[in-house]
Amino acid sequence: MKYIYLLSIIFFATTNISAQKYVLLDKHMANKPKFSNTITSNDKFQNYLPVEKKYLPEFVKALEEIATLLSKNNNGTPKQYNFGCVKIKGQLVSLQSGIRLDYVITSTCDNTNIPMHLSDAKLANKNNYIFINTWIMYIKKSLKI
Repeated sequence: MKYIYLLSIIFFATTNISAQKYVLLDKHMANKPKFSNTITSNDKFQNYLPVEKKYLPEFVKALEEIATLLSKNNNGTPKQYNFGCVKIKGQLVSLQSGIRLDYVITSTCDNTNIPMHLSDAKLANKNNYIFINTWIMYIKKSLKI
């Protein structure tokens, strides 16, 4: 009887545990990503960018595409991305030193508004390329993608 009781507790405990919905990526790559079911104001304060876990592979692929555009100094129309509650918006900025790509990520998960300037037009495309590739490596190594 004890075994049946113990097995039923284990069964109900495992079926009631829900998978984590969000991956919280540190914008400054200082801390490991966290997993959470909710986004709090503290997450925003600690500079975490929430991304829905199910969209993480597509999110990383979009970052790789943006890095490729920056590496080639491609001055075509920047692509816009939308992954659930995360949007990546790009634009061309014409400066005296040349045309630069500017990308901003905005996460509106759980009714929070958390922006991240991914590629700043004030910096050379090469410098933005280095930052984005470093961020991609941080995500891939931390989450073993």
